[in-house]
Amino acid sequence: MPRPICVAPARHGLAARRRAPPSRRASRGRFDAPRAPSAPRAGSGAARDAPDAIPRGASSPTSSSSPSLPRRALLGAGAASLSLSARVSAPPPARADELFCGYYTENSSVTPQWAFKTPWAEGVVDVASATGAPNAKTFLRVLGKRETAEAAGHLPVLCLHGGPGLGFKYMDACEILASSSREVASYDQIGCARSKLDAPALSSDSTFRFSPATFASELRRVREVAGLDDVHILAHGWGAMLALDHALDPMVSGTVASLVLVSCPPSYAALCRDRRDALAALPLDVAERLLEADEKRLFADPRALRAPDSPYADAWSAWVETRESRRAAGGCYAGLSLGGAGDGAGATRDRGASDAALASAARVALDMTGGRFFTPDGALAGWEADEGGRLGELSAKVGGVRFARGTEDALSLRAAREVYDAVARAEMAPDEAGVGFESVEGAGSCVHLDASAAFLESVDQFLAAHDRGPKA
Repeated sequence: MPRPICVAPARHGLAARRRAPPSRRASRGRFDAPRAPSAPRAGSGAARDAPDAIPRGASSPTSSSSPSLPRRALLGAGAASLSLSARVSAPPPARADELFCGYYTENSSVTPQWAFKTPWAEGVVDVASATGAPNAKTFLRVLGKRETAEAAGHLPVLCLHGGPGLGFKYMDACEILASSSREVASYDQIGCARSKLDAPALSSDSTFRFSPATFASELRRVREVAGLDDVHILAHGWGAMLALDHALDPMVSGTVASLVLVSCPPSYAALCRDRRDALAALPLDVAERLLEADEKRLFADPRALRAPDSPYADAWSAWVETRESRRAAGGCYAGLSLGGAGDGAGATRDRGASDAALASAARVALDMTGGRFFTPDGALAGWEADEGGRLGELSAKVGGVRFARGTEDALSLRAAREVYDAVARAEMAPDEAGVGFESVEGAGSCVHLDASAAFLESVDQFLAAHDRGPKA
């Protein structure tokens, strides 16, 4: 039986699961370079000069242990598929409240000492050959220590952000799950935030285009390189759609122990219809401006939509704070803007996205959605969760599936339940089979932001119930 976890306040729940002696500042984790007797701190000169440094969350601030053989062998076979993002620029020191952005802000509690000692590391995965995008590299971060997690029988969690065109920053609160001796991996999807593409790949002469298949190939590559053979997946919005495709993809090696899908629609067309219906709850002039922006395909142009002098900025802010997250105005949630919360190593809440990152994210949104938000268009226009009745196979392939939706989400309850019903109908007793649905009162689409404490406590219990058990 999983250990019961108390839900409120933070210091008595996940935040109390582990204790550590005080530290002067948050640990950036380690990059273990091959044959190195000890691991330098990320951002140090030694780390920047390491030829094939490996991002992993496996060494404590005083540890000199090297990567485990399976992971090192896999990375070696990848032919330098990982490199230090810190080579480009030395990141500023991180704070624990940045790593777990949202969770501690909500609970107004002092960041516990264990958060300052959680090992973590960052790097990039070469996904050019997998995706067909020239020079494409995907930013990856891993928190936690693999050896400790394996000893506890805790499988890693891979987090997939929404969009398309956002970065991971707005999901940072989900990294609090690393507190219970578990690895948590996250990445900025190709073209987004710290995984921006170079200008040549985005030029009009380039034949490269973003599609669901692009992100599917990237996800398979990230799992392969990071050694995430058996994982839980926690995903939001477009990320939940990608997670469904991934779990049912016959090309995927490795297993998915469980899925937690937040704001997952039955189809992209249904999601757009629900968004249009939700406009009725806004003032008429706000709704009209949003529809005008949709007709002009401005949802792939962050400046036209969000610049202070834009006629659409106030209307879009009203939508985000009403339907996406009621707490989105805070600094922790800059990742809800197209382009994420900055690019480069160690992007933080107060580092805005560069022009290059905005251009890259805009191309993602244009290819995937046609630059529209309330009308199905682009590569996603025909996406359906239950294409060919495939959702009936999901519970046979995944150990547990949990759907969550906020009551203020533009995605209607009827639409959200449609996906759940398609999975649950294959089971005589879906709850006993690990298939569940949760409606979170007062939350928008970003349940992990609007109800982070209670939501992540319950997710932690769900993951524990679907772990494989400690290794012998």
